[in-house]
Amino acid sequence: MARNLQEVSTVEAQKKVLIIQTSGLKTPERIPAPFFIATTAAAMDMDATVVFTMQGASIVRKGAAERTRIKEGGATIASFLDQAIESGVKLMVCHQALDLVGMEPDDCIEAVQEVVGAAAMLDMALESDIVLTF
Repeated sequence: MARNLQEVSTVEAQKKVLIIQTSGLKTPERIPAPFFIATTAAAMDMDATVVFTMQGASIVRKGAAERTRIKEGGATIASFLDQAIESGVKLMVCHQALDLVGMEPDDCIEAVQEVVGAAAMLDMALESDIVLTF
């Protein structure tokens, strides 16, 4: 049975973008770009996911994004994080990274949808059209 042309273009049009965030609170100037890209991807109807690993896991610690500014007098990380969440960007954190930064899953903000391991991250990378690391 032939599919509707609109159904075909919709199914084929949605691209997956995976952003692996390794930079954390110690380098706040490196944090906005991944959120800009993920938010833009979501606005372009892409399936956008950010996985926080290594020091990046520190970004999703409850209260940390509200306390950290990109530069003196500048916006907080929370402003960039909130825009991404409101745009539908999926947030995940690496289980091994939580240990690295002294966190437990309960220490993460509510917007983190899943705690994943290396195998899940590799699967997501293989299924993605675009993979970026920061």
